[in-house]
Amino acid sequence: MGPGVADSLRRRSYWSEEGKARHHLLGSIFGLLEEEDWRYSTDSGWNEWDVQIYGNFWWSLVLQTVTEYHGGAKCLTRAGLRYRFVPTTVIINLFLLSILIYRQLYHNEADLWLLIPYLCFILFLVVRARRLKKRLAELVDLAAYRSNMRRVLRRRRSESAGSHPA
Repeated sequence: MGPGVADSLRRRSYWSEEGKARHHLLGSIFGLLEEEDWRYSTDSGWNEWDVQIYGNFWWSLVLQTVTEYHGGAKCLTRAGLRYRFVPTTVIINLFLLSILIYRQLYHNEADLWLLIPYLCFILFLVVRARRLKKRLAELVDLAAYRSNMRRVLRRRRSESAGSHPA
């Protein structure tokens, strides 16, 4: 990847000259998820996502795809990955935040011995989420490659806006 190209884990785009649309990509993704023994569920027809992937104890991700047709067999398929809290993450955070708020309200002093470990826990969650998303973005890229779809890299806005004469 060259300079000036934004690598987004949230949004990916894939081009096909052969009419390979989102269903080809999803089929390849399902195959890879099965190969690597990931737990996942597919859209029942009423969800806003195509696949929900149960990544780890703290996070899951949802994948949403859409295909734009550009005449003939040419099409662009976009894939978006978003984080999804799992109940464990929500419950533990609510519990810890409740303790921190209670201590702050009734003891009128900052409890660094509680706050610092909690902030470390939040950092741990962020790192785990980022690693999971990066791994699944790689999996989606591999699925697109196996489906004969070419990744389209986006240019950064600041550079594309700066390239026009004023």
